[in-house]
Amino acid sequence: MLENDENKPPQPSGSDKPDIVALMQSLINSQKERDRRQEERDKRQEERDKDRDKRQEERDKRQEERDKRQEERDKERDERDKERDKRQEDRDKRQEERDKALNDKLSALADSMKGVTDSVDNLRKNMLRTSQHHATPVSFSALMPIDEDPFASPTGGRTQRVSGLEAPLSTPIKLQKVAAKYDTAHYHGLGREYDSEGVPTEHLFERLGEGWLDAYNAVRDTDCTAVANSTRRFCQRRSYGDLPLEDYRQTVVHELFKAIEARLMRQRRNDTTVLCWEDRHDCPMSNGRKLDGILQARVYGLDTDWQSVVVSVELKSAEHGHGDNHLRGQIFQNFLDMSEDQPRRYMLGLAVAGKCQVRAYLCTPSGVVWSNVGLLQSAGDVTAEHKNFIRFIMVLYKMLPCDYGFLTSKVCGVLDKFMFSDIPNCELPDTGSSSTTVKVSGRKAFGGRHGMLTGPQSWIYRAQIGGADGSTTSAIFKFIWHPKDGSEVAVHKKVQEMGIPYIPRLLHSATIAARNQGQNSEEILQGEILVIEDAGLSVYDFAFDVIRDGRSNRLVDIFAGYMHTLLAAASADEHTYVLHRDVSIGNLFVCNNQPVVIDWGCGMIAQRTVARTPSDIKFVGTAPFMGIRVLQKSPIRTIIDDLESLFLVLAHIVWNAYGTRSSNYQTLWGRASEMQDVADSRTLWLGSETELINRMDLRQDESVLIDLVKRLYKLLFPADIRIGDISKSVMDPRMAKFSPRKWLKEFELAAKKCSVTEMPCLVKLREFVEANPRLEPPGNTSKSGKRKTGDRRDSSFFDSAEPHSKK
Repeated sequence: MLENDENKPPQPSGSDKPDIVALMQSLINSQKERDRRQEERDKRQEERDKDRDKRQEERDKRQEERDKRQEERDKERDERDKERDKRQEDRDKRQEERDKALNDKLSALADSMKGVTDSVDNLRKNMLRTSQHHATPVSFSALMPIDEDPFASPTGGRTQRVSGLEAPLSTPIKLQKVAAKYDTAHYHGLGREYDSEGVPTEHLFERLGEGWLDAYNAVRDTDCTAVANSTRRFCQRRSYGDLPLEDYRQTVVHELFKAIEARLMRQRRNDTTVLCWEDRHDCPMSNGRKLDGILQARVYGLDTDWQSVVVSVELKSAEHGHGDNHLRGQIFQNFLDMSEDQPRRYMLGLAVAGKCQVRAYLCTPSGVVWSNVGLLQSAGDVTAEHKNFIRFIMVLYKMLPCDYGFLTSKVCGVLDKFMFSDIPNCELPDTGSSSTTVKVSGRKAFGGRHGMLTGPQSWIYRAQIGGADGSTTSAIFKFIWHPKDGSEVAVHKKVQEMGIPYIPRLLHSATIAARNQGQNSEEILQGEILVIEDAGLSVYDFAFDVIRDGRSNRLVDIFAGYMHTLLAAASADEHTYVLHRDVSIGNLFVCNNQPVVIDWGCGMIAQRTVARTPSDIKFVGTAPFMGIRVLQKSPIRTIIDDLESLFLVLAHIVWNAYGTRSSNYQTLWGRASEMQDVADSRTLWLGSETELINRMDLRQDESVLIDLVKRLYKLLFPADIRIGDISKSVMDPRMAKFSPRKWLKEFELAAKKCSVTEMPCLVKLREFVEANPRLEPPGNTSKSGKRKTGDRRDSSFFDSAEPHSKK
């Protein structure tokens, strides 16, 4: 018993029990406190979640409201477009009736006077050309030199010699690049419009870059006898008999591409290839044109369109020709369609003609080259030329869509939604911009210069820009390829720094590093990206909206704002001046009833000197809105040229709203083929105020816009200066008497006829002119009648009629 008692554990004494109870109670209280704090945290978290959900619901609601308003605006715009089209159809119908009645009455007289009329017109044009082009040659050797324009984009005038190619870099004269009819005449004309040069196949790949040349060298020794024999057996089984030769070759090309695709899939052990062949002989593209075949990027969930095409194929039974060849014209039209909405650095096409000769065409901003790449397989023996063509096709399949000159490096290549980081060699000013997303609205470009095969190319899209925080902003996205050093970004930033009014804010910008196209090419391509804030409606759409609603007076104030922008850019800085040089219907916008001037890609930043000298890059702009001196290729550009373009935009709007689209309209604004024809027609149209009005065939004369056109015409073409003298003089004779105050006065006189009392743009223009008396010519005074001591004419902004000589 004693041993058992000794082994028992000691029992707590009565004094130890309260300590244990207190400890347990303390633990319980601590747990309760932790639970209470946790409940409070959960409650605060729940409140934050509710608050965040509420804010998200509000954001979603606001977004739905914005989307709803956008849909309403789109619906209203569609209704306006339908109504405008209907009015235009009514006008056209009435005009046809008038023309028919007039033709019935004057048919006999027209026949008898036709010869006399033609003789008079030819005589007038010959006299104009003689006076303008046979003047005494002018030497510019005595002019004071200025710095070369490092920021000017070479979008016109000059020709760039690259490997025997001369490609004019001027903007196309056509307002609409879509052909009215894709017929034989159109293709022959397009084939004559652009020259091309033959080069060896290796040189063609060198122009495309090192990646292409490496792929070509990798397949040079590839044994393609199996594919060639397979195609030969198909040709032997499929004797064309009564089939047309082109249809027979169509089946052979289709079989060859499919055989190569099958071989590549077996080699890669994959069910698909990045690129795929499609026979489009009986299936039209989105614009109605039928190609013999296309090699395209696989874009899942999207219909086949020109944006996904990487190589187009055309077949003809005739031999490869020169100059006016129909097949060349088809290939060139394919290039135009491929680049309509898809930014491309270059484009490829294949043409099979004659005795199965295959020719590859390469189009770059500097010109078009071609190379004979082999023969299409026939039922005869397999030759080295047949294998060369097969190897060429294998090179095409080795490349990704982004290797075909697309903007982004995404596998599909189609421009839809991407980030700046998806663009190869994109150099951003800050790392934060690389995550910015760009979603192109509808994947359709609404502007830009991509209606010609050669010269700088640009595409302008409406887009939604997404930030890192998930927010989106409506903006305008512009991409540019140009073959020489130049920077629209620099010009846009410059006018922003100068405080020029009515310039959209630059949200993001980036450059794409200049690169050589290849070892045998002198061409250096440079790309730029601009994202600017939304500019609203084009002035053309805005004009017809306000004219329809009886508010055409608003345009007087809007055009006063445009003039303010151009004057301020050309005079705001003491050391440099900026000329827009591409004032046109597509670069003037209206946003929230405020004018907006975009597209400074042709802008010139130059140093102020004692005398203005010829610009190295002079022939730029949009042809139908070029001033008369620019059309005549005058080497010197001034502010008058920008203001004359602004006048032509206003005249174009007035002509469409109140006039008749006669043959004069087509020559001046439509599809004129020669720049000289436009210059001659412009000279006849602007020869007098009577000709100005008569050729427009205005149906009314009480509109304030017509009155403003007449007033600006008198300022640009005064009675004491002949229009022929304006073109042939070295310096623009109008500059000697050019006065911003006179322009302001004409706008104010036109505004007095308006029912609108508030004209904020005109008020700002008045304040600008009054604050800058130095812009007035000698003898002009301010309203107070005084001129500050030392104020004088800015010599580089308003030059005299003759240049100064070197001392």
